[in-house]
Order: sequence, then structure tokens, then C-alpha cells
Amino acid sequence: MRVDVGTVKELWRYPVKSMEGSRVEESDIAKTGMIGDRYWALRDESIGELTTVRKMPKLLKYKVSYDRAPGPGDVPPITIELPDGSRVNSADDDVNEKLSAALGKPVTLWPLQPKTSLSHYRLNKPAGAAAMKKQFATRELPDFSSVSWRMMMELAIFATPLGRYHDVYPLHLLTTASLARLKALEPEGDFRVERFRPNLLIETPEGTADFDEFTWVDGKLYIGETILKVVSPTVRCSMPAQPQVEIKKDAKVLRTLEAHTARHLGVNISVITPGAIRVGDRVRWEPSSRSALGKRFDAVSSRLRNRAIQGSFKLIDRLVK
Repeated sequence: MRVDVGTVKELWRYPVKSMEGSRVEESDIAKTGMIGDRYWALRDESIGELTTVRKMPKLLKYKVSYDRAPGPGDVPPITIELPDGSRVNSADDDVNEKLSAALGKPVTLWPLQPKTSLSHYRLNKPAGAAAMKKQFATRELPDFSSVSWRMMMELAIFATPLGRYHDVYPLHLLTTASLARLKALEPEGDFRVERFRPNLLIETPEGTADFDEFTWVDGKLYIGETILKVVSPTVRCSMPAQPQVEIKKDAKVLRTLEAHTARHLGVNISVITPGAIRVGDRVRWEPSSRSALGKRFDAVSSRLRNRAIQGSFKLIDRLVK
């Protein structure tokens, strides 16, 4: 049975990983995610690996626009506006020099590369438990049970999944109800949507339960002809508290998430059936058909997978010392 859970209020794409996003009225959704989303990334040549806002917070203050509309398999040139108001185009001969000067580090700008380009995606050294704790700004390792052991081991070796610049999943979804609830919990906090960098912001009906999207996990979302799988709650790193264009740093954001959602907000999404999504589209949710016994088995399996993943990260730390 499918239940109406809201409408698409906003669609966001991020042309360059960790730089400012932009709203669009509609977008084609492929198996790999939103067309035009994270088609470019910066590589920190001082350490020889792709970089993110967790290592280079200044990136959030850089604005980006495509020179033409992106399409499947088509990575158009981009124009980047630096914090001082100057602009540089990805096709400029001196683009890397200008970005390096602005960021204070030697960097190079790269379009999405094939998954066979292992050296492009490889980390300078394998990421173990210490690196993951730093990435998520936590004292203990987060729960990685929603991700396969194979994928997490891939991310211990490579900065992103091979052939993609996403962190792990193709799409990220938030609801207006969850943002409103955070504001009610901490009236002094700044919980505007830009801090959490979703692809889809769903406007939920008045009276929707707190953090209702967490209950959608394992179910499917039907938006137009597109069918999405709700994979897991999204564990938040330190990024939401960082300053952005016209947004100040706000430590209350992470403190509120830590106190009320165990550092989670929104949900991770994979794509079952590609299609187009438009602002205003109705969103329907279909619960998982798994039996109660099957869900209990899944819970046990998840705990074992998380232990295996966390154990593997700790082993990496011992091996790379």
C-alpha cells in the first residue's frame, strides 16, 4: 500500500563536490544519481588525493554554475566564483593556478573520471578507524551497518566510490518536518536546508511525526515515474556546522543532532527506476514487504556487518602504523 508523504519542495545539485549547490526545477535521475550532481571535484596535490570540505572547509564558500545544461555522460564546463568575487572557468589555462592561490594549496580541478582510473581515486594512505572518527567528528566509530563491507573497504582505499564523486549513496533526502523539529528543539540554531546539502527536500504535511523519514527506511518512494529505495538514515559529519556563502559557522547544529538524533538527519537513497523528478511532484511511500522475522534477521545481520566493518578499520590502523 502506497501512502502520500508529501511533495517535492526543492531539488538541489552540486556541480563540484563540496562547493555551493544550486536549486533546479526539475532533473533526470539516473542509477548513479541526479544528472549534473558532483560531476567535478578538486584534488589536493600536496597530498595527492581528492579533497572534500572536511579537509578544505573554504570550498563551501565557492559558487558554481554550468556553462550549459549537463546530460547523461556529458560533463559541461563550469564557472566558479571565488569568495573575492572573481571568476574562473574550468576551460581556462590557468584555472588550477587561480584555485590554488585562492585556497592556499596546490589543487587541480577534475571532471568525473572512469572507474578504471584507480590512481585518480586512491587515497594517499588507507583510511582506518582514526580517519573515520576524524571525518565524522565523533569519539566512537559511527554505525556503518547500512553500507556493505565491500563498499566500506573500497572507501578505505579510495576517496569516493570508483567512477563517482558521491560520498557513498547516489541521493540524499530531507524533509521540512525534520528541519522544523530541529528549530523547535534549538530556537537559536541555524537549520536552513543548505547546511545539509540534500538532493531532495520533501515538504511533509502539517502534523507529520518527528523525523518521519527515518521510518521510511527499507521502503520505496514513488515520484512520477521514478522509484527510489530508502536505504538508511544519514549520519552527519562536521560539514553542517561549517560556514558557507552567506551562512555563518554554528556549533549548535551538531550539538542538537548529537543530543536528539544520534548525529543523524535525512536518509540515504538509491535508485531503482530512473526517471524525471520535478518540484511539486507528489511523493508516495511504500513500506517494505519484509516479514517481522525477516526484519529481525536483517537487524542481526546488520549488527554483524557493522562489527566486521569497524574491526576492519581498526585493523587498517594497526597495519599502516
